[in-house]
Amino acid sequence: MSNESYFKSFLKVGFKRIGVSFFQFYGLFKLLLSSIALFFSEGLDFGWVGYFTLIGVSLFCAVVKRRPKRDFSRKLSSPDSVVEIKVGDIFDEEGHLVIGANDVFDTELGEIMKPSSVQGQFLIKFYNGEHEKLDAEIEEALKPLNHLREKASGKVRGKTGRYPIGTTLALGTEEKRYFLTAYGYMNNDMTVKSCSDYVQRSLSKLWKEIRLKGHGRNVVIPIIASDLARTGLPRMSLAKLIIDAFVIASKEEFITNKLTLMIYPKDLEYVNLYQLEDFLQSACF
Repeated sequence: MSNESYFKSFLKVGFKRIGVSFFQFYGLFKLLLSSIALFFSEGLDFGWVGYFTLIGVSLFCAVVKRRPKRDFSRKLSSPDSVVEIKVGDIFDEEGHLVIGANDVFDTELGEIMKPSSVQGQFLIKFYNGEHEKLDAEIEEALKPLNHLREKASGKVRGKTGRYPIGTTLALGTEEKRYFLTAYGYMNNDMTVKSCSDYVQRSLSKLWKEIRLKGHGRNVVIPIIASDLARTGLPRMSLAKLIIDAFVIASKEEFITNKLTLMIYPKDLEYVNLYQLEDFLQSACF
């Protein structure tokens, strides 16, 4: 986390949270000193110096307690699964990866798929930017679903076969899966349209596919539909939606040992990690 991102995250704590922690520490230290003073009353008479030292120490402890965290996690009450929220890059993490996709599974870099997007970085890092190789694996994985394929009328760039929103493919190997899930509709003007219903549908299908082919191994997911997809939902809402959907689905049937929701550092100005931590704690209860 950069210094700028760290400072922005710290500002989101708010004076109220720091103040609450300050008075907690101040009260605790005051109680301890009062108890000790019963036996060493004269030795603990520090006057104004001691008073301001007590305030300073309490404030320091409050700031340290409320400092931005790079990661935090909670264990579900049932089943034996963990949800983690972490700041970083999904491609630096161990475990299976979730990659968002559109309903035609376009892979061509450029106007259709931005190199800076998660999909673009996935193609560059694991397929050396050779979309033909990725296309071959996608087509193979789609064969059992070809009866659901529809013609993308009027689409002249990229692929022209549409699949239902929520279609999820499992590429890679048992040790390292890449779950491509269609959360958005690719318009003919090369923009992706999505909404909360689309995202929920794709997550539902995603959890089912992970149950079948994830073998319980850890799964890493970004905030899907947050960048180029026009959902109208802020990143905070999408992050909560992902967490909530996973917790509910996990309580129905085990999905994975750990789900890590990755927050890219550049998105920290849109995500309040402290509120997200509170939400995670309440969701996992």
